[in-house]
This record gives sequence, structure tokens and C-alpha cells, in this order.
Amino acid sequence: MAIIPEQFMNAVVAIGIEKFDADGKRIWIGSGFIVERKELQNSNFSTYYIITNKHVIGNLRQIFMRFNSLSGTFVKDYNINLYDNMGHPLFSAHPNQNTDIIAIQFTPQALISDMSIWNAFEINTHTLTLEQMQRTGVEEGSLVYALGFPMNLVYEIKSPICRLGCISRIRDAFLLAQNTPIFLIDAQTFPGNSGGPIISRPEPLSIMGTPSNNSSNLIGILSAYLPYKDVLISQQTGEVQMVQTENSGLTVVHPVDRIKEVVEMEWRRNEQIRLSQQPQKFPSLIKSEGATV
Repeated sequence: MAIIPEQFMNAVVAIGIEKFDADGKRIWIGSGFIVERKELQNSNFSTYYIITNKHVIGNLRQIFMRFNSLSGTFVKDYNINLYDNMGHPLFSAHPNQNTDIIAIQFTPQALISDMSIWNAFEINTHTLTLEQMQRTGVEEGSLVYALGFPMNLVYEIKSPICRLGCISRIRDAFLLAQNTPIFLIDAQTFPGNSGGPIISRPEPLSIMGTPSNNSSNLIGILSAYLPYKDVLISQQTGEVQMVQTENSGLTVVHPVDRIKEVVEMEWRRNEQIRLSQQPQKFPSLIKSEGATV
């Protein structure tokens, strides 16, 4: 029995850079995912967005993403520019410096023309906000999945790695929903997981009298694991001699509420350009030369 819908797996993307390793393979630095925003006035028309972390793109001018082809034999890498020729960003970043999310509106024509395999999380029907999570009992102890590409583990066929975890702390986020809360999950995540989606696990069973959630939903975006620091101090001098950093197993997640805010910002940015009759400033995916494997 499938727990994670296939379309959710196909919505996850590996994010890479223009550099290659000693074996000639592209270097992959993070994860992301595609969301779909249906127009309020016309639900048959949608716009699409790549979601990832601010710290994943950093100061990069372009990123690369890998998609499988419908033949199941080849993969294709596509590059997407992050700035126009004037140096203006082609993305929107959440205005709060502590909210590690960006959204990039893009046109999927290249994916469609190449018959690449892709999909998207619909921003309203495939998600749970903090309020919806609280109402349906998605809280401490609820199982979740972290999807992404840790440790450069992107091979000839794009297939995201799934890590099982549980929500460790979220009640404070429920109380601070209108601010910029995070919640914590207990899951072993590593560099490369950043920017990946966090998916709730269906829980049809619950304690009598408590709510339950019986569907998989996007509930947030992974930002980073919390490091544990072990400090070695000299008994003679009292000075720090060594600091060892380890993965605590706790991971920071920004809720869907913040993802929706960034998507709306990016939609408005492009809508203002459209209404001003300027050339559209959102990127198309461009197939990279030599991208098939």
C-alpha cells in the first residue's frame, strides 16, 4: 500500500550547480519541490513555482535540476537563471530573515516538450497549514517523511530519498502561528536535504475523542538540522581547546503557511510585471547540453 502519492515523489527536485566532481558528475547541493497555484478566477489555469531554501541558492546566478524522462532510461538536467541581464532577481524571498524560503515562478514548457516526468503539490489541496494541522491532530508524535537528496546522492535516475521521522515540537508554533514560527521534527537529515518537503503520514487511527488525519499532505519545508556542540575546555587554562559538532537528530521545519506567503509574493511580482506590459521576468527551464546520462 502506497503511503506517499507518486505525484509527491515526482514533485521533488535535486538542485545542483555548474561544477562537476572528479568523475565528471554534477555536484548536487540541495533539494527543492514544485508547487502549483491555481488561479482564483480560472481554476483551469495554474502557475508553477520551485520552492527551496535561501541558503541553498546563496549567491548563485543559476541552478540546475534533474528530471527523469518518460522512457525511464534517461535523465535530463535543466538550468534556471536566478537573475536577469540587469541583475534583478527572478525569484521572491520571504521578507523575514529567519524564514529560509524562496519561490521561483517558472514555465514548464520545456519539461512538457521533452516528456520529462514531473508533478507538483497543489498549494491549497495538497497541504496542511498550522491551523489545519492542529485541527486534524497532526502534532507531537505524528509521523512524517522528509524527502530529498542528502549527501549528493543523485544518480542516473532521479529518485528522492525518504527519511521517516516524527514531529518533536509544534505546540509553540500553533500559539505563534501569525509570527514566524518553526516546528521541529526528529529525523536524521544531512546536507543536501535542505529545501526538501516534509510530508505528513496518514494516521487513520487515533485515541478515542481525538482528531485524526487520514491523508498525506505537504506540511512544511526542511531548513537544517540542529547541531549539537561538545566543547572541550582545558583544565589548566580554562580555554576552549576543541569544539566538536554533531547532528542532534532534530531538524528545523518552516510550516506551509510561510510557503504560501512566498508563493503569493512571487505571483504578485510577476503579475505586476504583466500588468505593466513589461517582458515577463520569470525563467523558463533550459535543457543543459550533455545532460542525458
